[in-house]
Amino acid sequence: MASTHIDQAETADLATVSDWRYYDPAYTLPDLLDAALELFVTCGYYGTSVRAIATKAGMTVPGLYYNFKTKQDILVALLRMSNEDLRRRGQAALADAGEDPRDRFIALVENTVLYMTNRRRMAHLTREIRGLEEPYRSQHVALRDEFEAMMLTEVISGRAVGKFGTDDPHEATRAVLVLCQGVADWYRTGGTKTPQDIADRYVNFALALVGDKGP
Repeated sequence: MASTHIDQAETADLATVSDWRYYDPAYTLPDLLDAALELFVTCGYYGTSVRAIATKAGMTVPGLYYNFKTKQDILVALLRMSNEDLRRRGQAALADAGEDPRDRFIALVENTVLYMTNRRRMAHLTREIRGLEEPYRSQHVALRDEFEAMMLTEVISGRAVGKFGTDDPHEATRAVLVLCQGVADWYRTGGTKTPQDIADRYVNFALALVGDKGP
């Protein structure tokens, strides 16, 4: 289990998300978590040793174990941070969008794409869920399903009021999520398009997938 001072550093960026579109450019993870994230993404969870994490973080192995009991605990902490950040921003996006299901769907798509660009390494980390042991794997899957359900609710609601024409809301929702999550695979900072440019474009792609009939 992580020590208190690491927990506080982890959650500092998650305390409130009053502007869900904003990502603090100065925000960084604690050195230990940043090192682990980088290695998990580039080498895989199973290809990363505790010693490699400690070395990259500039600490000793006993120093690492002062903060986390196992490598598994580090992966769990990082995935929890990612899930909480995306979920809280999603909830804030829905609150900002109002009651119209089309507006709420747009907000969730925009939020997802912004996360995939601004938190690209965290987005890539979801590939390493195969390294999660129980009960952590089931907990992560439940949180992932909860976020999918948020979007599915708006697709079903949009179809019910005649704004979306899809005949399979479940499949359309999965297609939208796969589309949005794929942004993390190719996005690089410093390109000609900003994260907001990409999010706006992907909103149009997502609306096509659900058979949008307009406002």
